[in-house]
Amino acid sequence: MTVTLSGITKSFGPNRVLRGVDLSIAPGEIVSLVGENGAGKSTLTRIIAGAYQPDSGELSIDGKVRKFSGPQDAMAAGIQVIYQELKNNLFPQLDVASNIFAHDGTGEFGKLFVNKDRMHARAAELLSQVGIDVDTRLPVGKLSFGQQQLVQLARCLNHSVKLLILDEPTAALDDRESELLFAQVRKIQAAGVAVIYISHRLPEVFALSDRIVVMRDGRVSTTGTAAELTEAGVVAAMVGGEVENFYPKEHHATDRVRLDVQDLASTGVNGVSFKVHAGEVLGIGGVMGSGKGEVLRALFGLENAAGSVSIDGKPLALKSPQHAINAGVAYLTPDRQAEGLTLAQPISHNESLATLGAITRNGIVALKRERDRCQEISTRLSVKCTSVDDAVGTLSGGNQQKVLLARCLLSNPAILLMEEPTRGVDVGAKAEIYSIINDVAAQGVAVVLVSSDLPELVEMSDRVLVMRGGSINAELTSDALTQQSVLEHAMETVTR
Repeated sequence: MTVTLSGITKSFGPNRVLRGVDLSIAPGEIVSLVGENGAGKSTLTRIIAGAYQPDSGELSIDGKVRKFSGPQDAMAAGIQVIYQELKNNLFPQLDVASNIFAHDGTGEFGKLFVNKDRMHARAAELLSQVGIDVDTRLPVGKLSFGQQQLVQLARCLNHSVKLLILDEPTAALDDRESELLFAQVRKIQAAGVAVIYISHRLPEVFALSDRIVVMRDGRVSTTGTAAELTEAGVVAAMVGGEVENFYPKEHHATDRVRLDVQDLASTGVNGVSFKVHAGEVLGIGGVMGSGKGEVLRALFGLENAAGSVSIDGKPLALKSPQHAINAGVAYLTPDRQAEGLTLAQPISHNESLATLGAITRNGIVALKRERDRCQEISTRLSVKCTSVDDAVGTLSGGNQQKVLLARCLLSNPAILLMEEPTRGVDVGAKAEIYSIINDVAAQGVAVVLVSSDLPELVEMSDRVLVMRGGSINAELTSDALTQQSVLEHAMETVTR
């Protein structure tokens, strides 16, 4: 199936998002769509998927103009989408198998009465094709972020997909899971399926793509094959200039221990112990299921946990997020839309959620005080908006991430727990977030950084703990801290 877009425009009120986009995708071709948040990538793919209607221009399939009335119409034409934000595709309370066949329509598992054993067996087959083995009767919300992403891919395999759109599919995956995904994408490509791949991870874009299309300000600014383009050239086309010193790591670690964790145990975490010093950025790496993210959730009181934890020598009760916040802990969730933000609410309300006590008197929020303090920190973090009264859902992904960071920083934390802090944000926003990490560390905050992005983990950390099977498998510093060494210890390929 060849999909062709001609002169596509789209505006939301006075905001013109697409400005005459021309694009074509042929059967068996992988086209990567890259650009800063707000460049128009997501809007364009939503038009292809039938979620939005263009203001002008045409969408053609195999030379025939089509107008989709909605996503179901596009799905019937063979177009499948895996969105970056999981809540757009998954039902957390339903089991894995039910999620896979949620859009089965008139298929065997779309009927009122189905053979549950057959459904779960078929779901297991599809999951095995994308390289994961999980209990298909578990609620999908119990799976890790990366596993949920692969469940979405398994769902697509159940349909006669002709065009697959992947929006940041590896944002929460490590290198091993990413390679499993790439293998499946290449298998789909070999079957003649066209693929639109959206990612901010340029190395994987160059490794996977037949063609790279760069968008900027609602237009196609550059296009070419991986052989014709360079990463530096793509970044320059995205941001309108060169980005220097992309990982501006500064070292602020002192001898003062701020966070002391001893024998931490929780779901997926087995007796983990470590210390973090004031001004230090401690990285935690590992493959999906290693327990790296679960450590942060346990410390923030999101999971039942045992062990001894102290902050500046004072014990931390591992009971609830409120206990953690009161003790000086802030947590940046990896899933900003499902767990972090209330999209319909103003920026100011979202930034104030963890510190309402500071602006509340007799149960009433002082709105002017809230607005003033949020305006100040939004300016400090360069949140691009017309006003802090704007609904946070109108912001780009990078700016939504900075709103979450603003919430964390308004609590004046002693400990900042960051899980996948640059997931799904563009290169410009990444550089800004890295500068924020430096600024926070310079103020003596102890930062714990969990990231599946190996260059980010290695370049922005003072030292890295590598987890495997819920335990710390290695501690890497100085010359021993490399992307290869992290991966080797995560995969247990190191010769001891």
